[in-house]
Amino acid sequence: MTSTGFDADYTDYQVNRSALRKIVRRAYLRSAASLLQGPTLDFGCGAGELLAQLPKGSKGLEYNQATVEHCRDNGLDVDWYDGEPDRWRLSVIPDGRCFESMVVSHVLEHLDAPIEILGRLLSATQRMGVSRVLVIVPGRAGYRIDDTHRTFVDLDMLSAPAVLEGTGFRMQQARYFPGNVRVLGDWFPHHELQVLLVHE
Repeated sequence: MTSTGFDADYTDYQVNRSALRKIVRRAYLRSAASLLQGPTLDFGCGAGELLAQLPKGSKGLEYNQATVEHCRDNGLDVDWYDGEPDRWRLSVIPDGRCFESMVVSHVLEHLDAPIEILGRLLSATQRMGVSRVLVIVPGRAGYRIDDTHRTFVDLDMLSAPAVLEGTGFRMQQARYFPGNVRVLGDWFPHHELQVLLVHE
């Protein structure tokens, strides 16, 4: 991932949503939180909106340093993380730190090799005891509203056997929100795909 677009301006974009957008966004956050259990690693936690609702012991990792500072100012446990030099091994998480879940929400679309990176992240969680991983990506229309969206990720990509091979995870469920119909994402920019993976 490069730093292009990930700065204080992007943090402001995430934080300073309209009052109506904030109200609507609560429904999205509740939907995601309902699929997570226990202490959760929020990978690419953004402004920490979901992280703030997760159980005690949860932690965020974020690439945008301005956003990390925003989260910390709001009392959230968030560390800066750049996966490329680490080869996505999550080495920033010390041995012995455990999580029940991990969420990768609206992150993969910002990457050049999202499926390869997801596989590495899944493998990296094994030493942390993670038993479920929630992946959330936008539909096609979501790419029209954010210039930092680089790679389109859909259910076919996430369900390919090679993605989960050797990780110990399997797909438990996939749903679209709001409205469990894929085609809505072709015209509604805030439609998303939620894929839940569980460790066998």
